[in-house]
Amino acid sequence: MLDSNKAIVRTFIAALGRGDADTLAKVMDPDIQAVCTGNHVLSGTRGFAEVCGAAGMLGMMTKNGIEFTILNLTAEDDRVACEAAGKSVLATGQEYNNQYHFLFFLRDGKIVRMMEYMDSLLVETLLGPLVRAAAA
Repeated sequence: MLDSNKAIVRTFIAALGRGDADTLAKVMDPDIQAVCTGNHVLSGTRGFAEVCGAAGMLGMMTKNGIEFTILNLTAEDDRVACEAAGKSVLATGQEYNNQYHFLFFLRDGKIVRMMEYMDSLLVETLLGPLVRAAAA
């Protein structure tokens, strides 16, 4: 079970980086709660449709999605902790390279809850203007 949970998380991280909402939908429970911590434009709790939509927005805000490199992946019981580095080039041409920690909770082969931690200042400074422009 632990190896299959790790595989699900690897699939999620790769699909998120590509902006692949279809693959994300296959590994998430319809009642998922995805929590992005911090005080920035992406902070908050999102459900299934919002996570899929955020993946599509990622594709519009970047030239190449986010190339995630998983640095550490640890599984225990129903949880998988993932430390990752992300590299990207925004549509503005600026580099967006952030560090992430994700904590996933799985049930019956699906992600039911996810906690995401990252550099809030970097998100607000570089992604904030793009997200606000897309919402306007």
